[in-house]
Amino acid sequence: MKTPLAWHNLLHSKMRTATAVAGVTFAVVLIFMQTGFLGMAAQTSGMIYDALDFDLVVRSRQYRRLSDAATIARSRLYTVASTRGVASVAAVHVAPGQWRNPVTGRKRMILTIGVQPGSRVFKLAEIQHKADLLETPEFVLIDRKSRAEFGPANGVRFGNGDLGAESEVARRTVRIVGTFSLGAGFESDGAILLDERGFLRIHPERTSQEASLGLIKLSGDAQAESVTARLQSALPPDVQVLARADVLGFERNLWVREMPVGIMFQFGVAVALIVGTAIVYQVLSSDVANHMGEYATLKAIGYGSGYLCSVVLQQAIALALLGFLPGLAIAEALYCVTERMTNLPISMNAGRIVLVLTLSLVMCIVSGLAAVRKVRRADPADLF
Repeated sequence: MKTPLAWHNLLHSKMRTATAVAGVTFAVVLIFMQTGFLGMAAQTSGMIYDALDFDLVVRSRQYRRLSDAATIARSRLYTVASTRGVASVAAVHVAPGQWRNPVTGRKRMILTIGVQPGSRVFKLAEIQHKADLLETPEFVLIDRKSRAEFGPANGVRFGNGDLGAESEVARRTVRIVGTFSLGAGFESDGAILLDERGFLRIHPERTSQEASLGLIKLSGDAQAESVTARLQSALPPDVQVLARADVLGFERNLWVREMPVGIMFQFGVAVALIVGTAIVYQVLSSDVANHMGEYATLKAIGYGSGYLCSVVLQQAIALALLGFLPGLAIAEALYCVTERMTNLPISMNAGRIVLVLTLSLVMCIVSGLAAVRKVRRADPADLF
């Protein structure tokens, strides 16, 4: 039976091994958090679109993101409604607004969504049902998952205790008549729903002759590609028509690959890998230097460089596994704390666990490959 030399090396220098494991754990936690935030950005990027019921969407070619959607002329939607294959089209208004905390009086940006009275634009039954409560322009529904900074009565989350409470949006008094569950995201920390009259009341710069989006439902036998082609030829070039999958893909790509927040999280993953690689390399390099005589002895009695290099790589893999397990536990706890404090959806999943484990192994193996160069230089002649 072969002696587990790599394991004995790790146990021989317990303090050095503990330092390496702590370094790997730190890197693993950092990678988990950055990939978690990146996944959160991807998940929340299309959160509001996920709640809307549409097959195609008409939007301005000046569209940047949902909170900066620009506007389209309402007449464009009349053209859409008369196109073959279109069952219905509904106007939706979206814009940021200044919400005044009813408790502290502080103002904070909130996403305001306006819908036509009686229109069926939501997939979520709860929101669609409660939209009927918006009987006057002053009435609003507020997202239960809006940040606590918006001023819920219990100081934590909006609920039944906030029904009837008054606040202001853009210096216009509004009254909460219901809540719904959507969720905060990087687009906005919270959201309110109003009918079209209420939206135009708090956004006097907008008119009833324009909209942010046109949500299209197709008739049963209509093909999205053919209807899209007909609409593009019938509509002027100031608007574009996109399928649902394309809209969601655009938002995901925007927040993950183009917006600073997504780039920052990707950079964070790279930094974590570099930090972890440097820590493990320093530990393995120091261990090889301290045991150079032993490696030279092994070479003298017939062990080749390949075997000695495999020992170092085994140590690297062992460090990756030893550091990964506590890193996973710590990251899971931090996910729970982050979700509770921010109301942002962040949770562990199998895909992320496999990804981070793979990155951890790669990180440690790269460190091992860098350290084995010293092993190859071990010379039995140095023993004499």
